[in-house]
Amino acid sequence: MNALVGTFSTGMIALFQPLNFAIMVLGILWGIIFGAIPGLTATMGVALAIPITYGLKPETALILLSSIFVGAISGGFISAGLINMPGTPSSIATTFDAYPMSKRGETARAMAISLMSSFFGGIVAVFLMIIATYSLVQIALKFGPFEYFALGILAFAGCMGMMEGGIIKNALGFIIGLLLATIGADALTGTGRLTFGIPDLIAGIDILPLLVGMFGVSEVLVAIEEKTQNVVPIEARNTKVGFKVIFDAVKTILWEQPVNFLRSLVIGFIIGVFPAVGGATSCVVSYGFAKSFSKHPDKFGTGIPDGIIASEVANNATVPGTLVPLLALGIPGDATTAMMIGGFMIHGLFPGPLLFRDNPELVYTIFAAQFVGTIVMVILGIILMRFFINVLSIKSYYLFPIIMICMVVGGYGLYNRMLDVWLMLASGVMGYIFRKINIPVVPIITAFVLGPIIEKGLRQGLAYSGGSIMPLFTRPICLALLIGSVLLFILGMYVNVRVMSEISVSRPDEAES
Repeated sequence: MNALVGTFSTGMIALFQPLNFAIMVLGILWGIIFGAIPGLTATMGVALAIPITYGLKPETALILLSSIFVGAISGGFISAGLINMPGTPSSIATTFDAYPMSKRGETARAMAISLMSSFFGGIVAVFLMIIATYSLVQIALKFGPFEYFALGILAFAGCMGMMEGGIIKNALGFIIGLLLATIGADALTGTGRLTFGIPDLIAGIDILPLLVGMFGVSEVLVAIEEKTQNVVPIEARNTKVGFKVIFDAVKTILWEQPVNFLRSLVIGFIIGVFPAVGGATSCVVSYGFAKSFSKHPDKFGTGIPDGIIASEVANNATVPGTLVPLLALGIPGDATTAMMIGGFMIHGLFPGPLLFRDNPELVYTIFAAQFVGTIVMVILGIILMRFFINVLSIKSYYLFPIIMICMVVGGYGLYNRMLDVWLMLASGVMGYIFRKINIPVVPIITAFVLGPIIEKGLRQGLAYSGGSIMPLFTRPICLALLIGSVLLFILGMYVNVRVMSEISVSRPDEAES
């Protein structure tokens, strides 16, 4: 307990430096705007910020990225409640009840319940994140080569079972990611692999152009194709979330529905810890459980607080949850944390147990940024709700050219190489094509990040054991990870089926698409 208190105080000292605090507030504001406008997701917000962080100190850079993540997932409820379009995939279940509530003239109530559910879900989950991360990293510090290989299998099994698209397409994504990871010089022998005679590829593909292309550029291409139109009702543009409606929302969440709150919190956090799943799954699963245990399930989808609370508590509890595997094991919890890995790497940092050992102050700062950032988020939400609603009226296609220019400039500015720009654009086209044929992008990035770790672990382990793979089955941690891989795969398949069935019942058009 004393260690945790010391952890928090160290992070707070770094966070409340004037520049860092200003960056955090800016990041929250940035995130809410990107979360509120359909087509501008949390992943795109982080992708656009990563090149900017190159000129910042590592702690300041991580504060910015963490803050954008918090703000964007929270901001998704604004468009979900006003125009029936989730600003981020994490708010898809929020549309089921927030929009009907807003449509019948209770916009302020819908916004207040969503905002306070986001706040309570996020703030409590931060403490769960700290405890879970510390517990997990104590085990991870004992990892040897075979344990890292088994950990990679666990991550692959989680993605394979839980990601939409099916087992075959997820496996294809892993193969593509592993192939991309092998480009460049062999880590142990120095022999060039898949360089095709291009000297610049000897150093391999940098993660930043790949991430920005796969997530940022492809998001822009998809959004342009969909031609998203944001039409905010005129009567909703003057919505003011006052303290009375905020107090009523707090009473509804904590006093009238404590079981729904706690259940959604646990579901959201646990699903966030699973590799490569994220808030889109957690909010729908939580909504489904709330409906199943409700005394009036027939009222779900008509604009009741129960559904809003279940969705928003869960998706915001998922944010700290996704940071647990990232910080403790170096495995991305979802698409946005996969993007955040680029923010670590451009500063020469690698998330995982060694980050705790070598740069613990950075981990403490992320903890503090999550906690204080959630408080800043709710304050900005109360004060600036009318501003965010009017920002939602901005046509997102006006912003796409600016976003594309920023991403291209950022991709070039990292190493001043045009090769990175071409790689980023090529990755963007690949990401767009993969989305169209329903091949998830997250497994590609997961395999790209973990590929070198798995390869190195396996080759070193075989060298130590004289070519025997038996340590995978005789070392306790390895065996536990392999068994966990099987269980996680089965659980993932179950969760995936449940999510699709819930969406098909609550919103048939989403299931068909």
